[in-house]
Amino acid sequence: MTRWSQLVSVFTLSLAYAASMTANLATAQNAAVPIVTVPNETASGKPGQPAQPSVSEMVALLKSVDPYLPPKNAKAPLTGNVKVHGSTSMDALAHVWASGFNEFHKGVKVEIGASGSFEAFEHLVANPSCAAMLSHPVRDEEVAALKEKGLKQPVAFVVARVALGIFVNKSNPVQSISGEQMRVVFTTDAKGETPTWEQLGATGEWASKPIHVIARSETSGTQVYLRDFVFGGSTMREGVSKHVSNAETLAAVTADPLGIAICGLKSTGELVRALSLKSGNNSIPSDEHAVLSGQYPLTRALTIVIDMGQTDANAKAAQEYVHFALCQSGQASAIGASYFPVELPMLRASLHKLQGEQFR
Repeated sequence: MTRWSQLVSVFTLSLAYAASMTANLATAQNAAVPIVTVPNETASGKPGQPAQPSVSEMVALLKSVDPYLPPKNAKAPLTGNVKVHGSTSMDALAHVWASGFNEFHKGVKVEIGASGSFEAFEHLVANPSCAAMLSHPVRDEEVAALKEKGLKQPVAFVVARVALGIFVNKSNPVQSISGEQMRVVFTTDAKGETPTWEQLGATGEWASKPIHVIARSETSGTQVYLRDFVFGGSTMREGVSKHVSNAETLAAVTADPLGIAICGLKSTGELVRALSLKSGNNSIPSDEHAVLSGQYPLTRALTIVIDMGQTDANAKAAQEYVHFALCQSGQASAIGASYFPVELPMLRASLHKLQGEQFR
């Protein structure tokens, strides 16, 4: 079984679990929590356009997530300042959460400084009561390093997801790509000359044409995620050009018919399109419906790290901010801000971990 096949199996099980939880959730629990609405009722969309999730699918997904309920036994309203630092990819999401969080906790000030994932841990070490945002999963060795630098109980929580797509110029005849083909194109693992489009199934005049990798900058969170997590530390292939943002990257693919790049799946461009992902004999469409239904495997975790060992007012407020992000209102806000929610089993595990650490 390929790595993608394993991921698809895990996500499919997650979807089944989410569906089973929907029927057991009391309607009254959700009454006070806003639900994101979707403007059309069908999942198919127009011919040639990506499938969109239906209203019923979106509501079922959100109803399966625990609603946010402020602490019942609090002796006084929550106070303090929540200071959030790190990933620029999460800046918009952090602000949306801050707005929703303040509807419940008007006495808390939320300050957001998105200076990049590379600086997130520096801020957390300097101020253990703040929250660090990272646009990639957090490894065990990173948590251990934080403890060595003086943090008491650093804990990482996956709070949302970003789906990635493999984009080509619309004039390109290739329709899909497998995990093995991605490795050939985007890393130097396959020794030899520059790969050609024949290796992705192109025929005729396209077969012998070279593949032009439009790369992300070395400091891009997407590039770091691809190198360290998707390709297991392999050396990334030098691109014909390097870009920081999704918009710049897709503009380069638009200008180069031989170009290929990896960007956020929700990125758009009139003259580019996302390839389907191949897993064995199956072709997984690169659209929102596939992501939300658990079929699409190429997603990147967005993470917040807090020190659960801190007990001051600012730390308690930061912990409650993460609690809000993991509940129904927070996940609905993520969808509304063009991110994707976390799989239900992971959400439940994170809430259990957060509440368990809070009451130690």
